[in-house]
Amino acid sequence: METLIDQFVVPGDVLGKISDLKVRIGPGLLQNKDAILATKSGVLRFSKFHKFYWIENEQKRYVPQCEDMVIGIVVEKHAESFKVDIGSSSNALLSAYSFEGATKSNKPLISIGNLVYARVSVANKDMEPEIVCLSNKNKSEGFGTLTNGYMFKVSLGLSHYLLSEDCYILQVLGQHIPYEIAVGVNGRVWVNSESTHNTIVITNTILNSQFIQEDQIEPFIIKALEQQELKQAGI
Repeated sequence: METLIDQFVVPGDVLGKISDLKVRIGPGLLQNKDAILATKSGVLRFSKFHKFYWIENEQKRYVPQCEDMVIGIVVEKHAESFKVDIGSSSNALLSAYSFEGATKSNKPLISIGNLVYARVSVANKDMEPEIVCLSNKNKSEGFGTLTNGYMFKVSLGLSHYLLSEDCYILQVLGQHIPYEIAVGVNGRVWVNSESTHNTIVITNTILNSQFIQEDQIEPFIIKALEQQELKQAGI
């Protein structure tokens, strides 16, 4: 499959054998006996950091896959669970005990409308998806409620790119603005910085990154920061 990375594939293409695969497969790929098949059109991508293959395209509807990192919006609150909108065809179930240190007497304080950064633990076409705010080591490790900040939507392809270990956009942003970010493969991004102006610059940079060349990203950030400074100064 290595020879097909960054190549366009179509449904039905045989991309490799499972015996040669030492990593996970993600959206757009299917195991059929010992073969790996493409189930949708797009560009085959590989993440060294997350160690999995997936097919990237402009699909708008998110289809949950196990181990996906997602940003959800709490839409229902029950005694021991929550229903969370993760952008899929059905809401996901989040147990009140799926947080580090959560017990019957120490449940997380979550309200309807709150954002959570979670991991998909169950994904089956015949069942509602289930998510947890824990890593595979049963630690929070960044998962949990997202307070303050601002959430916006991007394409599913861009969200995968933002999660890659060599994401140029986030590297350049970090050189100019201190910020926090959480990216869900369901096409949602949450950012938080020390000022609303910086959050706006970060958001606009990420949204416009699909339409500008890499060598134009840093000048775009610098110009946006300068414009914000002029606005603050009343010029």
